[in-house]
Amino acid sequence: MHKNTPKNKVIIMGIDGMSPDIAEKMMNEGKLPNFASLKSTGSYAHLRTTIPSESVVAWSSFSTGMNPGDHGIFDFVMRNPQTYSLYLSLAEISNTGGKTAVKIRRKGETFWDVLSKNRINSFIYFCPDTFPAQPLSGKMLSGMGVPDLYGTIGRFSFYTSRPLTPEDKDSRGKIVQVKPQDNIIETEIYGPKLSSGSLVKETVIPLKVILKPAEGGIEVDLQHKRFLLKKGSWSSWQRVTFKTGLFSQARGILRLYLKSVGPDFELYCSPINFDPENPLFQISFPKNLSAKLAKKLGSFYTQGMPNDTWALTENRLDEAAFLEQVDKVLAERKMILQEELKNFKGGVFFFYFDTLDTIQHMFWRYLDLRHPLYKKDPLYQDTIFRYYEKIDGIIGDVLKSMDKDTTLIILSDHGFGPFRKSVDLNRWLLENGYLYLKPGVKESKEFFEGIDWSKTKAYALGFGGVYLNKIGREYYGILEESEAQDVKQSIARGLKQLKDPQSGESIVSNVYFSEDVFKGAYINDAPDLFVGFHRGFRASWQTALGGASNLLLEDNKKEWSGDHLVDAALVPGVIFVNRRVELKNPAIIDIAPSVLDLFGITKSEAMSGNSLFNDKNK
Repeated sequence: MHKNTPKNKVIIMGIDGMSPDIAEKMMNEGKLPNFASLKSTGSYAHLRTTIPSESVVAWSSFSTGMNPGDHGIFDFVMRNPQTYSLYLSLAEISNTGGKTAVKIRRKGETFWDVLSKNRINSFIYFCPDTFPAQPLSGKMLSGMGVPDLYGTIGRFSFYTSRPLTPEDKDSRGKIVQVKPQDNIIETEIYGPKLSSGSLVKETVIPLKVILKPAEGGIEVDLQHKRFLLKKGSWSSWQRVTFKTGLFSQARGILRLYLKSVGPDFELYCSPINFDPENPLFQISFPKNLSAKLAKKLGSFYTQGMPNDTWALTENRLDEAAFLEQVDKVLAERKMILQEELKNFKGGVFFFYFDTLDTIQHMFWRYLDLRHPLYKKDPLYQDTIFRYYEKIDGIIGDVLKSMDKDTTLIILSDHGFGPFRKSVDLNRWLLENGYLYLKPGVKESKEFFEGIDWSKTKAYALGFGGVYLNKIGREYYGILEESEAQDVKQSIARGLKQLKDPQSGESIVSNVYFSEDVFKGAYINDAPDLFVGFHRGFRASWQTALGGASNLLLEDNKKEWSGDHLVDAALVPGVIFVNRRVELKNPAIIDIAPSVLDLFGITKSEAMSGNSLFNDKNK
């Protein structure tokens, strides 16, 4: 190591989903002055993402410098081949003897692990795949992967006086019908599940609402606290406590949004976040960091994916209410950034924003004339561009706070594009004789329900992964290793010929074989093939959870209208650095070795990436 240790300062800003297409257009128009300044005085390039171009995979490669085959994360949704059961790759939650344990699924050392061994501080805020927070030399506040109090990535509740419909039963939230009596509603808020043998029940606390239609609002009575809430308004954070045992309890925080008082009463309740002052699991290191921040700055979203996209998709929140929520999250994050940056004296400081990713997922339909939900609306036509400008403003604040010797790296994990049509890969496998359903079953529901494994050669899962049903790996495997290559070639050929019958466009840009793109100890967990779609197409929601619907190709009529789950070559991210970059064609996997190089530390053999600042890359 050379002498630039504690005084050496590196700031890394992770901007999820920032697209070079939009960034370059806006820089040329003079609308992103801080990014444009960095581009002209430092270095700017497209940043190659991972295959697949999913945040959970890309940020794992960012932090470790490893190929997915070495860190073991290949998709948001993965499977156990011995049981065909699905699991989320963010964190593993287990319960043994009544005790719940949580651990990170990602394998391998992160750059902050290596820096800690060398007594160099790292300050890591909201980075994906950091739950539960791990000990390090410095500080950590967990990001993507932190569940809500219910144990999911985000389950809202919605209270309504109208009769429930079949769509309500399929909701990602909990829809509760309420019946006002004399302008009073008595209902419950649902908390963490409790298990007793085979019995599982939800904990509840009472919620009382007094309707005040003449005043255009309600009075809320929640655990001995009373407050007024106007129609079209968000409440402040409310603390709640659920009894989980004779001497135990779980504390959380929630926000309410009053959508309507009448004629139908409609009240949205956010997913119940861990209370940062008393979280159920460790979300920060040191353990009291989240409490210190909350006491100084106020409560904040601790849920790893805080913006409730499904509530907007299901019209539980409208665009205005959703954007208010996004702005609340952004304001909280800015306060934490400013507070912690003031105390940064040396080492590495990383801060993550998911704002652009969220906004582009939900508001691309206002840009894309070919999207099934496109409509010209002056209120939201420029929404995506406005949030790029907001991020530029945050970068401006960071630049003002820096001294001249600080290295600044700003990067995104992938770009973005339209999502017009979904492709059911399991339906394609079924129609082409690779997947079979049991007699009498016409479509498979989620989790491979109804699949006849005794005949199935291949199945799809996640956002583009295709797995072979191999003997010796899958429990009901039927495919010999000697047959595997021919089956893979056959599937790849067939998918590359797939066209949209309406437009004549090719649907699949490329099909990647695992051995060509993955390497490492965990390659057996990888999909055998990965489908890289052309822009505009994406694997269906049914495919993601192991379903096979009746439709191979379907118009995307969800508000979730933009995406990056296409061929990784089509959605590079961006990288800005305030110094010269030597490495040509940089990739997100190069960031961890680059950070180590800035501190004179040689990368480990497990790191596949190279340093941005060393063209020899020894």
